[in-house]
Amino acid sequence: MNLLILGFSTRGLAECAALSRNAGYSITTLDYFGDMDQKRWGRSYSLRRDFLTSSFSPEIVIEALHKLEATGVSHEAVAYTSSVENHPEIIRHLAEHKKLLGNSAQTVMAARDFQRLHHLLQKVDINYPKTLHVWRGSPPPGDWLCKPHDSGGGNRIVRALPDIPVPDGYMLQEFCQATPASVSFVANGTDAVILGLSEQLCGLEKFAAKPFLYCGNIVPLTFSHCNSSSSVREQVLAKVRRMVNVITAKCGLIGVNGIDFLVTDEGNVLFLEVNPRYSSSMELYRKAYGLDIFGLHVEAFQNRLPNRHSLFEENPGYSGSCWGKTIVYAPWDLVTVDTNAWFDRGIRDIPQPGEEIPAETPLCTVFAKAKSRDGCLAALEKQQAWVLANVRRTG
Repeated sequence: MNLLILGFSTRGLAECAALSRNAGYSITTLDYFGDMDQKRWGRSYSLRRDFLTSSFSPEIVIEALHKLEATGVSHEAVAYTSSVENHPEIIRHLAEHKKLLGNSAQTVMAARDFQRLHHLLQKVDINYPKTLHVWRGSPPPGDWLCKPHDSGGGNRIVRALPDIPVPDGYMLQEFCQATPASVSFVANGTDAVILGLSEQLCGLEKFAAKPFLYCGNIVPLTFSHCNSSSSVREQVLAKVRRMVNVITAKCGLIGVNGIDFLVTDEGNVLFLEVNPRYSSSMELYRKAYGLDIFGLHVEAFQNRLPNRHSLFEENPGYSGSCWGKTIVYAPWDLVTVDTNAWFDRGIRDIPQPGEEIPAETPLCTVFAKAKSRDGCLAALEKQQAWVLANVRRTG
């Protein structure tokens, strides 16, 4: 099957598809970056390199798709990753022309309707940070975050400041001191099976990430921040399962999806948002648990879900290694030197040799494996140090 994978960053899903047990896909990717290791998995096209644009707007993306078709780059099916869910018009275009291995525009819009989701979750005793969905003028007293309705990866989330009006397209959400986490699951439109839970790494200065900006995950979620008794873990898992089941059924989610949430010190779960598509943490479940992420995704569209008893959902006592990944953001303006050896060190999303990387933008993704959560984080820092020792600072 000729398969197109579209998104702001597509390497993770392309690698999962290329390594799937149902391998045999002829893969083409279209994303913003077009990193060097993309070509290992198939043909790679970059909005930045091949179409000379810095935009991921619907108009630009659809125009690029037309240009690829005109040059003979054809595909029978399409799957999408990050940022596409914020542009239903792109999804409608894809569904009109190809077999869509992803949620429909209608489903995505339902999954991104925060006000409706909050109402549904409240009915089943799932909490969320206090949210003012529509607010005009300066924020009320309190510790608030200013969060865009089309958020993704923590981009453009900032602390609300007194006397500064809330922009259009943003909501106010109460800041909560808790551990960011995510759950990945596969669904068939009505039912869902959890693949795993992870800790989210967000806004870590050690990786040069801006506040609230996504910079990685550690699998599994260890609950090291709160009471680690089995009863607390089961309480969290029960709430996460309920949250996944309600959102799947009410939105009609299909394929692999993710939900971001917070875990408080008391073990409470606070819903944040749905990612109705492949999410960045999912390749860690391939590494840690041996899951065929893309195979599970495709089988869900044939109304086949995996046996719960063979997965993390029914076996939370995983005792293997922790796996982690983090995006290394450039701490200063830099230029890469020779990046050809990076892949064999387990580094991904690799820039071209001699590429200029501005400060605070993604440089690459590093992975690590260790016996503990803290050991994994330390190993990620070590990997980052190696990367920064092998680039040249320009600023």
